[in-house]
Parts: sequence; C-alpha cells; structure tokens
Amino acid sequence: MIDEDAFGILFSYCDVEEDEYGSDDRAEFIDRFENFERQVLAILGDLARPMDHHIVCLGHAVYAELQDDGETPDLLGRLRAASARLLREGFVNVAILTHGSRWVLEGEGVALEVSAHPPRVARVSRPSEPLRRALEAEAFARHDEAGEGWGPGVYVDTEALEALGKRPKNAPTVLRARGGEFYRVPALRVEVT
Repeated sequence: MIDEDAFGILFSYCDVEEDEYGSDDRAEFIDRFENFERQVLAILGDLARPMDHHIVCLGHAVYAELQDDGETPDLLGRLRAASARLLREGFVNVAILTHGSRWVLEGEGVALEVSAHPPRVARVSRPSEPLRRALEAEAFARHDEAGEGWGPGVYVDTEALEALGKRPKNAPTVLRARGGEFYRVPALRVEVT
C-alpha cells in the first residue's frame, strides 16, 4: 500500500429528513432522494477527473474521491457551479471540497469491496483524510431547529485551496472541524423558479 494525495468532494442533501417527514406520499419522497442522487452523479460525470476515482452514495450524500495528479481542473469553480445547479433543482445542499492523503493499493488505486458472507461488510476506503474531513465538515454544517451549525453552502478545506494553488481574496473566517479548517465560499447567484 502507498500513501497518496487526493481530493474529496461531498454533496449533502440538507433537507432529506424534512422532505421525508413533510410528505405522506412515500413514492414522492423516494423519487425526490433518487433524483438528488441522479443529479449529483450527472454533475460528477460532467466533471473532468483523473481515471483513478471512486464515488460512494451514502443515502443523504454522495462522495467522490480523486487522485491529486497535479492536473486537476478548477474543482472549486465547478463545485460552486454544481451546488448552484442543485439549488436550482430545489435541493438545499452542502458542497464540500477537501484534500489530504489516502492509503491505496499500489498500482490498483482504491479497492471497493463487499464481503459475501455474514456479516456483510462494504469497504469503500482505506484510511482517507479527504473522506474523514468531508464527513466531519458535513456534520458541522448540519443545522437543527435552533439554527445550530454552519448551514447550507459551499465549504473548502484550507489544504484543498493550497493544493489548488489558490488563496482567499480577503481574510475569511476560518471554520474549524475536527482535523480540518474550512472557508465558506461565496455562493453563485441562483435564481430559483
């Protein structure tokens, strides 16, 4: 196994519980969360990315991880545009870009595994800083009735900005999640019809 750098991208469907409990129509809710997943998978499909990547659907969120090969497209701009696209489709979301090291099999990349015998175990990753940071930031972004949490928006790990060779134009507030520091990125203007 080797330790290599990677980017993580997480899209979280903020209102999944509200949509579930706000409707008595089971089919309507199923169609809604499946539509969220389809939208995110289409977004990720449009993203020019290295061949060594994987995507994990988590029910309330979709996570993609790709090797940092130094030839990364404008991930931050694309993340902002993707979040705006989801919002136009009616999905309040949290979009997160992270960076860090991950452990992969040398020459094989990420191995997705599901054991065949009980208990069934799905392994989607070996130790991965991008995955851990994305999940922790997503937890901090979640809000409740009291309004706690960072709220919906686009968040970028300070290490991801550094890896992309970008710097904030001003001195934004640093949001801390266990093991990572994040900036909230200004949203693109979205007109919801």
